[in-house]
Amino acid sequence: MTYSSSSSVSVTASVRFQSKLKETKNFGDALIEIFSDLVQLEIVTWVAHEGDTTHRAGNRLKTKINLIDGDIENELGADFLQGSPYAELRGFHEIQVEKGSETIANNLKTLVDIGQKVTGLLNGENESEPEEDTASFSSDRIFSRV
Repeated sequence: MTYSSSSSVSVTASVRFQSKLKETKNFGDALIEIFSDLVQLEIVTWVAHEGDTTHRAGNRLKTKINLIDGDIENELGADFLQGSPYAELRGFHEIQVEKGSETIANNLKTLVDIGQKVTGLLNGENESEPEEDTASFSSDRIFSRV
């Protein structure tokens, strides 16, 4: 028996970005193409029985979080219900969801910071302005230029 937990983000995001950049020669369009993959966080915890090669309903805990809308969808397989053999893995799954959410939030903050710096460079803004500490960067200060 194998215990597994995974979070999935498209492994082809880099390839899609490079392809879109080559096709359009537009950095912004290429970023938008891959950001569409990055708005959904999926965490799956499952118990593999002999011969299992993938998870399926009933033998998994699955959480999907839409990072833009804030929608959260949970799937709780029968193997993980109270009194079931793998019920104790629910706590493990919850920790993985918390860690995944924190990681994604930090990554998004970093991407926003990079985007602002790239936008500033493209607009010819002065590089000598003092940089903000990214640790104290808050979402209420995020701005967007179109």
